[in-house]
This record gives sequence, C-alpha cells and structure tokens, in this order.
Amino acid sequence: MDNSLQTSDFKQRLEVLIGAEKPYAWAARMGINKGSFTNMWYKGGVPRLATAQKIAASSGCRLPWLLHGEGVMRDESGADAAEAEALSQAAQMASARDEYFVPAGVHEEFCFIPRYNLKASAGFGTSAAGEQAMFYMAFRRYWVKNYLNASPLDLAVISVKGDSMSGVLEDRDTILINTAERNPGEGLFVIRIGDDIFVKQLQRLPGGALQVKSANPLYEAFTVDLAGAGGEFEVIGRVVWFGRQIA
Repeated sequence: MDNSLQTSDFKQRLEVLIGAEKPYAWAARMGINKGSFTNMWYKGGVPRLATAQKIAASSGCRLPWLLHGEGVMRDESGADAAEAEALSQAAQMASARDEYFVPAGVHEEFCFIPRYNLKASAGFGTSAAGEQAMFYMAFRRYWVKNYLNASPLDLAVISVKGDSMSGVLEDRDTILINTAERNPGEGLFVIRIGDDIFVKQLQRLPGGALQVKSANPLYEAFTVDLAGAGGEFEVIGRVVWFGRQIA
C-alpha cells in the first residue's frame, strides 16, 4: 500500500473518531497541540507513535485500528482496557519536543515497559514512597511472550543500588521484573520490607519460612516467617533480565 493511500485511510478513521465535533475542539480534548493536528487534518500527515497512542488512549479506540485499520475500532475487554491505560501513561510520558517519527509497525514489534524512579537496594534498602515512571524501555514482544512467558502489563524496570549482590548484580544495573511472579521460590526477587525495597536471592524453607540471601559474603542471610510477616514483607516480583552499562 502506498503512502498516499495510508494517509487517506488514516484521515478517514480520524473523521470517524471526531464525528460531528469541531476538529480543533476535539484535538484539544485529546491533548493534541494545534500544529500536530493541522499536519494530520489539513496536510495529510500520519502522527508520531506517541501522538497516535494519545489519540487511542483518549478516544478509546484500538491503536492497530487507528494506525492501520486492523480489526475493530474498539474492544471493551478487560485486557484492552488495561492496555489502553498503559498506552495513556506512555503517551503522557512522551516528550512534546520529540522531532522524530517512529516507523510504522514498531508498536507491534515492541512493547514499552515503564522504567520507575526506584532503586532496589542490594544493600540496606531504599524507600519506595517516591515511585513514579520516568520513561519507557522497548522490548521485543516476541521475546517477552516466548522467552519470558509474560504479559507486558506485568513488567517493570528499575535499577540496583549497593553491593550486597555483587558478583550477580552490580550497583546501577538495570533489572526487569515480572510482577506476576510473586510466589517466592528459588531465584532472584525484588522484595519490600517495611517501606524499603531490596533485590535478593530467595529460598523456601520447611515450615513456611523464607531465606533471604545476598551474593556478597559480607552480608548475612536472614529468614522471614511468611505467616507472621503481615504487611511488613511483600514479594514485588521476580527478576527476569538485567542490563549493565560498561563504564
């Protein structure tokens, strides 16, 4: 399909969304600036991915339908509602100063995982009170689905602080967490103790206890009685990937 036909089809779908509303009033309600909307409405332009995500999230339409005419315009299922919420958050984080166009199909090949302003301490803990998404990191959908066996909506990215996991995870490493895996077993997990979060090696013990271990021998292991921990202890998710910057 040539670009002119894609552009024409996109505007037709835009007209469906706008309906009888005044175009610029609709754009303002969607949170789209006048310049971007003018480019789409009068100049035949196709929006950047962030703008398309904002339109989809605000109007309740499906992103594949908006960009490519694929499938139905709206799907009221819970999964699509959750995805729309994630798209809305991603659109809010997108910079209005971004001058680059995202190639068509990127949103289908990649999923965008929130990177939170948190550090899971590999030492003495850090407060989780200031949790907020700073930006989003792209991961291939095929890898997430077929290798992690995870839903993108269950994933989050944070960083590591401290040296207690040195040899496995180092200070400032980036870790990907599957928050759907909260049943502690053998492996690396992000946990909350009180208001602080940590990344540790967990191991189930007989009698409902959980051993919390560090890789660095300078830090002693300790046990948690899951039955008596109450709200002071929580498994946030399992670490499924890490990335490291080479200084």
